[in-house]
Amino acid sequence: MKRTVSLRLRITLACAALLTLCCLLLTLTNNLSAIQMADTIQATLVLPAQSIDENEIPVSPAAETVEPAYQARRIFHVQSLLAMTVILAIGLFLIDHWVKKALTSLNELTSQVKARTAENLDRPLSVPDSSSEISELVRAFNQMSQRLNQVFLMQKNFSQNAAHEFRTPLTIMKTRIGLFRKKNGLQAPQTEELLQIMEGEANRLSAMVGSLLELTNLEQEDSFEPLHSGKLLQAVADEVSPLAQERQVSITVNASPCMLWGNKHLLHRALFNLMENAVKYSEAGGKVAASVRCENGWVRVEVTDHGPGIPEELRQQIFEPFFRVDKARSRQQGGVGLGLALVRAIAEHHGGAVIAEAAEAGGSRFILTLPCEPRPEGTEA
Repeated sequence: MKRTVSLRLRITLACAALLTLCCLLLTLTNNLSAIQMADTIQATLVLPAQSIDENEIPVSPAAETVEPAYQARRIFHVQSLLAMTVILAIGLFLIDHWVKKALTSLNELTSQVKARTAENLDRPLSVPDSSSEISELVRAFNQMSQRLNQVFLMQKNFSQNAAHEFRTPLTIMKTRIGLFRKKNGLQAPQTEELLQIMEGEANRLSAMVGSLLELTNLEQEDSFEPLHSGKLLQAVADEVSPLAQERQVSITVNASPCMLWGNKHLLHRALFNLMENAVKYSEAGGKVAASVRCENGWVRVEVTDHGPGIPEELRQQIFEPFFRVDKARSRQQGGVGLGLALVRAIAEHHGGAVIAEAAEAGGSRFILTLPCEPRPEGTEA
């Protein structure tokens, strides 16, 4: 995996390299000037040799100044290097401090963006007081966020209006079918079969409308409370039990005493969708295993079936609205393609997640993770 270097470190290293180059050039220039100056001084100090006695070796007065000159030159070199080191150290500290201060607004902006969700798109980010490029970036992001919120509200209103418009004629259709049966008594086999098909499709459309309304109104369900996950899972298993008996599928529940934080109605709906889906797609005589346990502050719910399984390349797409692996079988089972999408939306609404994987003995395993306690905004499972 390619490692990324932070912007702060990149700016600091670039400034440090530039500062080091300047110090080296300055030190080199000063040393060359000092050498030339020392040579000039030595040349001016050279005087004609004087002899006191014919047996004595002539001595130049400059000879006494050569050694001190070389020593002074070495001292100057050492002092120059020490000065350059001190300047570099102070410069690096000041550069790092300045870069850190300059990027503080950017770090705060990053934290605000991470906490952005569909529920608070209309809340603008705080704009820094300075008229820097970051302020312009924040203003541009707020404008984009407002446009996204408008599109989101339009989509939400359309879904709500469409669902309500569908619900009225569907209710009328189901009522008329019921009245027709009561009024005419037993019908011919073809008529009865036609009525069953119409009633089944009407029920399927009603379920679709109900799921659409739940998806669009999800953020309005904000009454969270501590819940006993084991009792909740067992209640759902009891509710799905008649369908399991009808399809000759057994259900086993293994629940640890775990508490979780959430909306009881929504979590019941999510667990019901998972278990109902497992029962519907299990073969006759198959088993559905449900379990719940606590792991590092999270509640892990697993629902395993003995159905045909889900291809690996489709395990992400099954949580998309209206996506079905086998459309013919899904329609036969009465599915509308919104059950798993609703499960994922409920999980994310609680700060959790849901995934699908292959079970060891065949079939599929759905893993739902939920927080034991309230999670801060922007926290992911």
